[in-house]
Amino acid sequence: MEPDTVAHPARQDAVQSVKRALDILRMLSFTTASSGMRFSDLQAQSGLSKGTLHRLLKTLMADGFVEQAAGSRAYFLGLEFLSMGERASNRLDIQAVTRPSLERLAQATGDTVMLTIRSGLDAVCIDREEGPFPVKVLTQNVGTRRPLGVGSGSLALLAAFADEEVENVLRRNRDRLQAYPRLDTDKLRALVQDTRTRGYALNTGHLLKGMYGVGVAIRLGKQPVAALSIAANHGRMGPERRQHIAAQLRQEVLRIEGEMGSRASVGA
Repeated sequence: MEPDTVAHPARQDAVQSVKRALDILRMLSFTTASSGMRFSDLQAQSGLSKGTLHRLLKTLMADGFVEQAAGSRAYFLGLEFLSMGERASNRLDIQAVTRPSLERLAQATGDTVMLTIRSGLDAVCIDREEGPFPVKVLTQNVGTRRPLGVGSGSLALLAAFADEEVENVLRRNRDRLQAYPRLDTDKLRALVQDTRTRGYALNTGHLLKGMYGVGVAIRLGKQPVAALSIAANHGRMGPERRQHIAAQLRQEVLRIEGEMGSRASVGA
């Protein structure tokens, strides 16, 4: 028997196929439910050959993870994938777990607190809480969707992924970043490294001049699943205060991760 440290070509091929299938599911999750994605668009975004993409789609469709509407060339996430996501959501119920943290942070800082999750190549705000400070900044609403890395919570999420996935996201979002004049792939790559070194994400007006944000990723095990962030005008985000806010965010993230870990263990 060969030792586990020896690379097996068949095993490597299997792992690569799984990774490619997951990439396809992520791309489909990024599209709107009504339009789906055409084969040509999937191929362009994935970089896969026609034969490989067709084989993977056929397998995913056979197991119900991908569907193709009758008479349509568009592909959609299948009901099996959606039902699995619903079961996972119910088990962890991240909004319920994080809601007390949003409320505490909003009261403690006076500023706006947001909960962000990944959706394909985007980060989506799924909850927010406004603090009592009378001057509000223009921040994202619940449902706001931006490319991963754009915004403090979104950047915290991107920086929490492995280098290979970061590069994958940056490559696929390259053209979309043209909508954000202060950001490009090189700038985001540097911000990812800064975030990892600093221990929290910092948005110094990359989206809107004068609006700063601090974000920290939430992990389940080693996997980033969400991020908490706080936004305020630059006058309330001096170096000392933003470090204090980052510490408050980390404290709440540790509590959230502990509770999610307990729920996951119970449901295992």
